[in-house]
Amino acid sequence: MIRAFIKNAPRLIIINGTIGLLPIILCMILSEFIRDTIAIYISSAVGVLLSIIIYFLMGFSGSLVLLSAYTILLLLLGGATFIPFTAGFPNEMLPFYAEIGTIIFASVILYEKRKIKKLFLKKDSTHYDVNLMQSIDLGAIYSRLIQILCIPHFIIASLFIIFGSPLGKTANLVLLHILPPAILIIAIIISQIGLTMIHSLSSSIEKYPILNEKGDVIDKKYSFETYFYKNHFINPIIRIAVISNGMLFLSRRPENVCFNPYKIDLPMESYLLYEENLEEGVNRTMEEIFPDNAELEPRFSLKYRFKNAGTNRLIYLYILYIEDDSLLSSPRFHDGKLWTFQQIETNLGKNYFGECFENEYEQLKDAALIIEEYKGIK
Repeated sequence: MIRAFIKNAPRLIIINGTIGLLPIILCMILSEFIRDTIAIYISSAVGVLLSIIIYFLMGFSGSLVLLSAYTILLLLLGGATFIPFTAGFPNEMLPFYAEIGTIIFASVILYEKRKIKKLFLKKDSTHYDVNLMQSIDLGAIYSRLIQILCIPHFIIASLFIIFGSPLGKTANLVLLHILPPAILIIAIIISQIGLTMIHSLSSSIEKYPILNEKGDVIDKKYSFETYFYKNHFINPIIRIAVISNGMLFLSRRPENVCFNPYKIDLPMESYLLYEENLEEGVNRTMEEIFPDNAELEPRFSLKYRFKNAGTNRLIYLYILYIEDDSLLSSPRFHDGKLWTFQQIETNLGKNYFGECFENEYEQLKDAALIIEEYKGIK
């Protein structure tokens, strides 16, 4: 887990939307050492540069939404310095004023999210960039965090200014100069901790690939999502049939599967995991059932598409021949036993077997006959 985090740390930092606050924080800090106008110009340039870098690294992301917004805020402040009656900031309160601007922009992103999305819709309003829309949603989530942290400070500082004026040197330094950037830095830290925790949790959850009609991987979903999306997406599935002494080994499907629970079916079925190839998927499935029998080697037999109300899958069917049927006594097989083909054919079409198995039956029967003929020749 630690290695995975180190590997993904740069990406986790980039997708942290609150790093869009960095130009504002830089402006606040620089204003304590140089003229306010120069601090604004430098921070604006940094904001533009960071926006370009993140766009080319990540495309549209939550961090780019906030970064662009706060870079625009700095550019507006920079433009205001050229207007005579707004030039300069009274009492050297730029950090506090920048915080107010941060709250305003966060509120606009949060409460006007739909209008912002409409600005990026194409003319027919039916096609849009999914990544951009999701990035705006993420930007709104980060904006809520900014509000939660900044608004209480703004209210307290405003009350001190109104009722405690003139402020003492210490109160002025803490309330109007130290706390504004400190609160924004805390927002970044909280977001980063949250992202790290989410990544750590999600890395331990199995992910399944999503395929297009051609069988290419186009996306991924977490294992717990399969119950909800059912047949809306295509998943690759490995199924392994076991043939022993001219008979098929079948067992009852568990009650928690997404379709055909309790039906009699092949004993081994597994989702192909995300970024896993077929060989790795077959080996993983075999190790779960036969951990001490590495010599057992299933052979690929058939690839076909299957879809019903409960699932949508691209199935890779493998056949495993076992001479020693004592290996089939695993407790993981529910009511597992060897079936003759005559017994199977007596029950076909009676809603007794799993739907996939009935589709595969003729292929499996032919394979079993070939294996028995080959044994006879030997």
